Amino acid sequence: MAAALACLSARAQDSRLRVVCWGDSLTADSEYCYPRQLQTMLGDGYEVINCGIGGENTVTIMARQGAAPMYLAHDIQIFRSKDAKYRKFIGSSDVTAFLSLYNGEKVTPLLQGKWEEGSTARVNPVIIEGKKFIISSEAHHWYEKGWKFEYNYFIEATDRTEKSYTLPAGSLVTTQATETLRHPEVNIIFMGQNGGYSDAEELIRQIKLMKGYGAARRTIVISFHAPNEIIRTDADFKKMESLMRAEFGRDYINLRRYMMEDGLKDAGLTPTAEDIEAVSYGRVPPQLLTDGTHFTPAAYKLIAAKVYSIF
Repeated sequence: MAAALACLSARAQDSRLRVVCWGDSLTADSEYCYPRQLQTMLGDGYEVINCGIGGENTVTIMARQGAAPMYLAHDIQIFRSKDAKYRKFIGSSDVTAFLSLYNGEKVTPLLQGKWEEGSTARVNPVIIEGKKFIISSEAHHWYEKGWKFEYNYFIEATDRTEKSYTLPAGSLVTTQATETLRHPEVNIIFMGQNGGYSDAEELIRQIKLMKGYGAARRTIVISFHAPNEIIRTDADFKKMESLMRAEFGRDYINLRRYMMEDGLKDAGLTPTAEDIEAVSYGRVPPQLLTDGTHFTPAAYKLIAAKVYSIF
């Protein structure tokens, strides 16, 4: 009887519609993140999968998802390990480990941990040259006129080997997500805050690559809201948002505009003088932010509700 019930439960879970949320720290898992709140709103018929990792730029997110895979920047020798498995240093903030098939630039996954199999990074186990490995990291980050990172990368074979072998430079690194998260019901792509592109047009090209590769029935795109080194001014934002609206139509959420125009009202907050001034400069009201970029719990709930409203 117990086995039969377990089988029925597994089938019920398999029948849920998958919603996969791609992004950086604005998506990353926390008590108040929008994917958790969206799961509550959608109910048991859906499985919302959080693939947000803090600190990542668009090229790294594309590598995790599979639209533009990463590849090994140099040869890696896997030594004979018949009796025990062990992890091997393969790169750091000073020694490049991975490059992007998209543009040949450095790819830096897992800078804020989350490398364990089954984590929100959806990286491990990776497949390289037909063999399975675990990629892990040790990282430290701090804020100094922008986020700074120091990190080390390691690789560990999942199987013991009778002889040493080499993983050659240029070998593709196929992530867990590449293998398991294609063809969901919905993909949600919310990225760009940390750069990885040269202008709004390139950001849209990258999103379209992820949309095509993910092959979801529907792809919802959310644009970021805080100035960075690429999108600096209100005029820059308006151009990006106009291009995204033209490209993605009803599946596009202009988050900055929504938070500026309706966020405080929907959160039940009265605008302060500081909020009014921020909006006059094209910025999100400070009452909705915990810092210059990240949202309050109430604002993350608004994001989830905004996504839910267009399902």
